[in-house]
Amino acid sequence: MVDLWGYNRRMARTLIRRFLQVLVNRGPWGFCKLAAQKVGQRLGLVKAPKALEAAAAKGGVGVAVHPFDEDYGTDTSGLLWGADLSSGKRNDLWNTAYYGVTPSLLTQMIGALELEWERYTFIDLGSGKGRALLLASRFPFKKIIGVEFVPELSRAAEANLAKFDAPWKRCLQIEAVNQDATEFVYPDGPLVVYVYNPFLAPVLKKCLKQLARSVEKEPREVYLIYGNPVFERLVSKHAPRFVRQWERVFSFTEAEAEADRFGARSERVILWKYAGGNESHG
Repeated sequence: MVDLWGYNRRMARTLIRRFLQVLVNRGPWGFCKLAAQKVGQRLGLVKAPKALEAAAAKGGVGVAVHPFDEDYGTDTSGLLWGADLSSGKRNDLWNTAYYGVTPSLLTQMIGALELEWERYTFIDLGSGKGRALLLASRFPFKKIIGVEFVPELSRAAEANLAKFDAPWKRCLQIEAVNQDATEFVYPDGPLVVYVYNPFLAPVLKKCLKQLARSVEKEPREVYLIYGNPVFERLVSKHAPRFVRQWERVFSFTEAEAEADRFGARSERVILWKYAGGNESHG
């Protein structure tokens, strides 16, 4: 027998979630504009964005295995939307999705920093199944920490860390932490903090404030890498002492572009650096 009451409750929660997300992130005018676009698409008057067409052509949400997992026997594939990810806490509302970072993208963006890696702890906020943690181990960081508040994803990351043994792995201190990123206490010493659009504006704002408090308490070298920087404006507002260093677009390999669920061939990335002490805020 179909549980219509349960089904209707789930549908209601989904609709409320979408309404709040659009209203918070786009504002009233943005919400009205998006609603008009959706109506236009339904009536055939407006064509859907190419990214959405590409995702639909490739099956949208699916279980296709990424070449990275085929090569290393890990489980970091899949596209899981935020509505399907739950920690049982309030911030679940602001999940975007889980989708593992393109391998060459992460390698390029970290390599572009040209640091003395042994001095830095690498931190991935919203680390999901841990693909970024595995890829970051190519660099001899002091330590690598992934922060993920969805228990299911954090357990998957732990399993991947346990089985991963690539010949190019240079960092052996890697940890997956099941915790809300807004409450994470940053370790001492220089940091490289990485986010790949894992959550929406309300949570990112809290994460930036937490990071800003940490560096004010202990001024030190901290780099912030933001891939797919949808809410880049929040950095200057909530972490004002982080100075923008560069903005670049990194291309994927042909094989990675072919495997991408959204048909992307490159990604935009912005780097900030904490300017403490007497450094210029330029």
